[in-house]
Amino acid sequence: MALLGAQFVLALEPSSVAGAAVSRGLGSTRVRSLARVPLAPGSLEVSAFEPNLRRPDEVRAALARLAGMLGLGSSPACIVLPDGLARLALIDVPADAAPERYARFRLMGSLPYPAEEAVVDVLPVGGGRALGAAVRRSVVQGYEEAVRAAGIVQDRIDLAPLAALAALRRDTSEGPPMTVDLILGEAAVSLAAREGGQVRVFRNRRRDGSAGEAERLRAEVERTAVLAGDGAAPPRVRLLGVGAAALLRAWREQGQQADLGWRLASPEPSIETAEMAWLAAVLA
Repeated sequence: MALLGAQFVLALEPSSVAGAAVSRGLGSTRVRSLARVPLAPGSLEVSAFEPNLRRPDEVRAALARLAGMLGLGSSPACIVLPDGLARLALIDVPADAAPERYARFRLMGSLPYPAEEAVVDVLPVGGGRALGAAVRRSVVQGYEEAVRAAGIVQDRIDLAPLAALAALRRDTSEGPPMTVDLILGEAAVSLAAREGGQVRVFRNRRRDGSAGEAERLRAEVERTAVLAGDGAAPPRVRLLGVGAAALLRAWREQGQQADLGWRLASPEPSIETAEMAWLAAVLA
């Protein structure tokens, strides 16, 4: 079967920059190549208010090396920014309102910086609702400048949790039980309870990776299901992101059920692609 060309996606997290070339064909998706370049501690620190690239020259050099490893050349790449940058809110959008404009209206009052500094994006999540995201313009510009300085052609910028939720929607049951998606970033985690393809509850938290994280995250999943009004049956749980495979093993050892968000063919069978939530940017 012929593949319909490659799409490139690059992601930034505090520990590394990573990327992939993904080929999509008729009914199939395959990761053709993967690469990762570690960052020294403190080079990138996720913040919604301050510049994230504390040592931008190091991040730029890592991005340039990553592009070379992937053979990016002049091909454009989707850039995925880490969870923890945005103020996120699930919004009921009136039928006569433009989703992005209404999301801006709803989010502006909760921002700790001037409204004119915000970039707003929305993700429709069914039932007349949208997930609104507000990011400080100067924070995004810091990432864009590093990408440009590394000689990379930027296609678009995505936020990791929005991209992941959009991709996971492709495989959502239309009936019970409720599905709770847990998306793990290095700095933050996002949880979404879905029913019938519609997101009922969305929550976003800073990540605490200290001892007992598996139990804390399980409690967060259960709390999310309760807030969504699910009491009839345990929810279906899907995991994506950094540490998803280890969390799945820990839960199953305790007799708790969950699944990884996806499994994609990759160049190395030992690589768990569900650990890379940023792949969602070329799957949605």
